[in-house]
Amino acid sequence: MQEISDKKLYLIVFLTGAIVMVLELVGSRIMAPVLGTSIFVWTSLIGIILGAMSLGYYFGGKLADKNPKVEIFSLIILAAGISVFFTIIFRNPILDLSAFFGLRTGSAFAAIFLFAMPALFLGTVSPYAVRLSMKKVENSGNTVGNLYAVSTFGSIFGTFLAGFYLIPSFGSVNILYALAIMLFLISLYSCNKKERVIPLAFFLLAFLFISIGSSAMDKSGLIVDEDSAYSRIRVFETKDENGKKILVMSVENFADSGMFLNSDELVFTYSKYFMLDKVFKKDIKKAVMFGGAAYSIPKKFLTRSKKGEIDVVEIDPKTTEIAKKYFRLKDDKRMKIYHEDARIFLNSAAENSGNKYDVVYNDAFSSACSMPFHLTTKEAVEKIYNVLKDDGLYIVNMISAISGEKSGFFRAEYKTLKEKFKNLFVFPVKSKDKNSSEQVQNIVIIASKKEIDIGNILENNKEGETGELLNNYWKYKVKTDDIETLTDDFAPVNYYASKHCGL
Repeated sequence: MQEISDKKLYLIVFLTGAIVMVLELVGSRIMAPVLGTSIFVWTSLIGIILGAMSLGYYFGGKLADKNPKVEIFSLIILAAGISVFFTIIFRNPILDLSAFFGLRTGSAFAAIFLFAMPALFLGTVSPYAVRLSMKKVENSGNTVGNLYAVSTFGSIFGTFLAGFYLIPSFGSVNILYALAIMLFLISLYSCNKKERVIPLAFFLLAFLFISIGSSAMDKSGLIVDEDSAYSRIRVFETKDENGKKILVMSVENFADSGMFLNSDELVFTYSKYFMLDKVFKKDIKKAVMFGGAAYSIPKKFLTRSKKGEIDVVEIDPKTTEIAKKYFRLKDDKRMKIYHEDARIFLNSAAENSGNKYDVVYNDAFSSACSMPFHLTTKEAVEKIYNVLKDDGLYIVNMISAISGEKSGFFRAEYKTLKEKFKNLFVFPVKSKDKNSSEQVQNIVIIASKKEIDIGNILENNKEGETGELLNNYWKYKVKTDDIETLTDDFAPVNYYASKHCGL
């Protein structure tokens, strides 16, 4: 029987341990365009990979005791590499199919069929390596401890490597290619038989050819398809409902913003409701916007307010870079861009009593059609309230229903805002008909710190586009007695989103 040195085994176990964690983190980016990156996606991904690795530990131990051969050890690693190539090739059909099962079931389905097999084979590596390294029963505890410690260190290394360097620097599919090729090379290294070089090279080239062809087809029609430190960003050209050409930026699984190719008019209807700010407050000198994406609303603000200033808080510098390249975003001394989390920005802004805004706009979205939960809570609303002037406005866009089983997010956020703001004005974008209140749609809430006579506003603004927008004012009572206020401790935003998002 061919033997393998402990030095080789330690290196192999370290590398495969690192590959597991890189695969898991990259997996979230692979699933994001269809399923988002909600807690359900992460739960499915972590749970399925851990479950598959547990099976790998079990079968690896059984197989190693029965037939402890270096050749089989090498084939296990090769199988892991081939299964990663299958993940590359079949990722889009599987993800498309997963969308039919709902967010939670679909996340588990995608995780099983994309990542369970690579995780199972990688889980087999450590117990098999233990058996190959075992020389004496007296030293078995030390052997097992050392190898699993090395594997864990590899996992730690892979976690930081993927999160801090690989994902922000390379595409998620490119990283999967690298993992598959590495596993092919590790398989060859473990066995070290020259006669295996040619068949392994043939397998590698065949899978590269097939998967590259598959990836090229998947990217057709995309102008941009990049991973950043925060999300997967795609840009593509399409047409609006009237047949006009538009450019759309999609972050994760959500079309964040768009732009007409021949004008800077707002593309999406919901964004026009942000323009009601001057109906509720005439003099707007300074505003802040949470969520930049393609910067459609901030650009519109600058053209509408010739002397107004706006701060834009966009967590991802990559979206700003893409907006400057493709969406006609230009530097302007009246617009300051802060690349940080909006809640962190609020924490510092709320402490600076001199930094008061006339309007706070919130169009920040995470995956699964919902805002980041920490911008929805009572504590966040308190900070938003504090950075506004005494007659300031908070205008927020959300996706939900107004009533029914899909209305949880809207009603919880409404109740949370109502505890602080005196006046809340609700504008369902698609339909204000009470009979269609269970319809999922964009809902814009305008919250005011001072008392406002909505009847007077409606009466004096009946004409033109403003009149059409105001005509969607929701005049009915919002039921909130059966739902909890959102807090930093309890904010089931992803759960509510899973009810209404259509996934």
